[in-house]
Amino acid sequence: MKIGMNRTLLYEEVVEALYKLIDEHKIKPGDQFPSERELVKKWDISRNVLREAFHILENRGIIMSRQGKGRFLRTLPDKEYDINNESLSKKLERYSLLEIYETRQVLETKAVELVVKYASDDDIREICEYYDKLYKALKESDSTNGEFDMHRMYAKKCKNNFLEQIINIAFKTTFEIMNSTFHDVLIVHTVEESMKAHGEIIEGMKCRDAERAGNAMKNHIQRTIDILL
Repeated sequence: MKIGMNRTLLYEEVVEALYKLIDEHKIKPGDQFPSERELVKKWDISRNVLREAFHILENRGIIMSRQGKGRFLRTLPDKEYDINNESLSKKLERYSLLEIYETRQVLETKAVELVVKYASDDDIREICEYYDKLYKALKESDSTNGEFDMHRMYAKKCKNNFLEQIINIAFKTTFEIMNSTFHDVLIVHTVEESMKAHGEIIEGMKCRDAERAGNAMKNHIQRTIDILL
């Protein structure tokens, strides 16, 4: 069975085909996927295209690779995880997104604490100016698209290159899941809610109060976690 002929988009079609296997319960949580050889032959695709599709789902936390054993569909927690009769693939994406936000909560709380500790007065001033500029742009667009740039600013100013890199990897994965086939997993906050939260974080920075800034970031991300639960 050929999936498609457009080679530039073929890997996306393979991602959809893998999700179809999941949603039709041909692959269940914890199950091993068919071998590369079997899928390449079944779908008449190249091994590189298949690996790219698997790589995407691995980045999203949907598929787990075990060296020497193959690829497996991730499992969900023991508790019942049934949200709005979502498909299995959507449930898996939602839970992966929850894990990413829990990880980001730890990393970004630490990042803003380091901003308080290491950032110069000029750095804090730059953060404040960027906040004002972003707030104005978001109000004009009536959209929170771009709010992530505020998070990137904190990571940039924390003066820890390794932490900044890890946070940016978490951002990339967040966007991959949010903009995937199941884009209605998107988390929606109002501009006022989002920027009020950032205002609280920045007030902690201006006061050089690491605990205050850290708690404000922790609470900001917790609001999204609560929506995902």
